[in-house]
Amino acid sequence: MSTDYTLVGPGFAAEITGANIADTWSTQTVQEIRKIWLDHKVVIFRDQNLEDDDLKRFAEYFGEIFVHIRSQYHSADHPGITLVSNAKKNGKAIGALGNYGIGWHCDQCYRETPAFSTILYGVDIPSEGGNTSIGDLAQAYAAMPAALKARIDGKRIVYSISKITEKRDYETTAAQRAASPDVTQPLVRQHPHLDRPSLYFSPDHAVRIEGVEDAEQEALQQELSDWAGQPAFVYEHCWRPGDLIMWDNTSTMHRRSGFAPTERRLLKRTGFMLPPDLAIPLPAVK
Repeated sequence: MSTDYTLVGPGFAAEITGANIADTWSTQTVQEIRKIWLDHKVVIFRDQNLEDDDLKRFAEYFGEIFVHIRSQYHSADHPGITLVSNAKKNGKAIGALGNYGIGWHCDQCYRETPAFSTILYGVDIPSEGGNTSIGDLAQAYAAMPAALKARIDGKRIVYSISKITEKRDYETTAAQRAASPDVTQPLVRQHPHLDRPSLYFSPDHAVRIEGVEDAEQEALQQELSDWAGQPAFVYEHCWRPGDLIMWDNTSTMHRRSGFAPTERRLLKRTGFMLPPDLAIPLPAVK
């Protein structure tokens, strides 16, 4: 099977051609895809036709499958697959996140051991809007002005599931909140497999940067968001049915544009974890 690819983002994000995810892959194919993904942080596959079993098998090629804490949106047959949708059944949302725009964030940064990768598969796509933008936080950190680097190097940041719940009016039960207490993560993170530091910043989950005065918190967080969200570091994906994207949560952030509530959007989300000995984010090595 061919694993040819083309970079579609500014220095990252690889669109792979010739790979059918519904097939059973050899160890060599998995290793080739994994290397492309690690090198370029995002991989995109077009024109896939996948069942839930295919998605589950694909995620498990790379690691232990991630199970989202919001179990109310799980696929009926596969708890490792979550529905992301504005569609309703009997007046109740079948999936998460509705049709509104979503700000920059890193998935599960509010957990002690965040998911290594998120995988999204597009089933029903609106005619306009609902695009996913992905920011390369490793490039953003590498290009960061020295003065800004000096202000954040060695700092830690508090992330909270409660902040995102309130911001998005997002259904999160008391038990789910209790299972996800606030966590402190390094603001500059070392990649678990590569000699590559990265900004590890999730604006939508950020509560405070430790060691920064209260009066400076908002300005510094906005400066980091503005810097990392520049077009020079961002790939915007315009979805088509059958698209699959896999990104590296250690080195990227992402957001979504809104779309008309009259249009149906359904994506299936899964992902995988790091091995236990690498799962807790570590600060960058100096």
